[in-house]
Amino acid sequence: MSTFLGVAYNIIGPIFLIVGLAVLLDRRFAPDPRVFSRVVVYLFSPFLVLNGIARSDLRAGEIGLIVAMAILLILLVALVGWGLARLFRFDRKLKSAFMLSVVLINAGNYGLPLNEFAFGSAGLQRAIIFFVVTAVTTNTLGVYLASRGAASVRQSLLNVLTVPLPYATALGLFLNMRNVVLPLPIERVITLLSQATVPCMLVVLGLQLSRTSVKGRIGPILLATVVRLAIAPLIAFPLTSLLGLSGLARQVSIVEASMPSAVMSGVLATEFGSDAEFTTAVTLISTLASIVTLSVLLSLVM
Repeated sequence: MSTFLGVAYNIIGPIFLIVGLAVLLDRRFAPDPRVFSRVVVYLFSPFLVLNGIARSDLRAGEIGLIVAMAILLILLVALVGWGLARLFRFDRKLKSAFMLSVVLINAGNYGLPLNEFAFGSAGLQRAIIFFVVTAVTTNTLGVYLASRGAASVRQSLLNVLTVPLPYATALGLFLNMRNVVLPLPIERVITLLSQATVPCMLVVLGLQLSRTSVKGRIGPILLATVVRLAIAPLIAFPLTSLLGLSGLARQVSIVEASMPSAVMSGVLATEFGSDAEFTTAVTLISTLASIVTLSVLLSLVM
């Protein structure tokens, strides 16, 4: 019960206070969500990843296992999502949004503080590695899936190349491996921009929630929520055993794999013409439901 209340009070509470303020902002001024989504995609999130990778001090072997875990999980969940979308014959735009909702994990603004709360600073370090993989996925596969809701295959692939986060990842790896010390003004710029990512993501979520309706699509929304919160953990447990993950790396990987749908699914859907209302509804419902599912999960892995 203490874990349940701690997650609800310390993690969910602050998130929804910010979202609620953004809803009020939308009702008063009706700003364009695309402006905020572009700032997240093209400015803030690349610096968040650059900062996280450049400062990581975990060993290569453990990093490799966490990276492999994240990649395999994403691929397997994507396969499940694709199969369900075909089984229920979703149209092109709904299929794009459904895949976004089940593949993109909220491993950042929810997963990072939750793992720090549960496992301390050592857990946070490992969660950052998992998050980096999901962030790269978000800005490559996620961009492609979002674009496929309204664009051709060629244009979808071109959109992937325009997103800066993969390039920020490569730069972060270079800085980390070479132990490069950046000039203080540059370091402060990177830190400040990385810190702005999560608040801006939550503002986008609030603006989208203010305009969201779940009428008529409860079935697909609940199906996406079940995949994200129930099927993904069922995949994660045997996958950690298969890869030989143990200890804190195993615990963090399972928790990160079980996060709700990412705020970035709505950001990308807004930016690239997919069904932002659907992805936002899944993010809302899966986040609320995760209060229960993650409390149960933490009691199993801790």
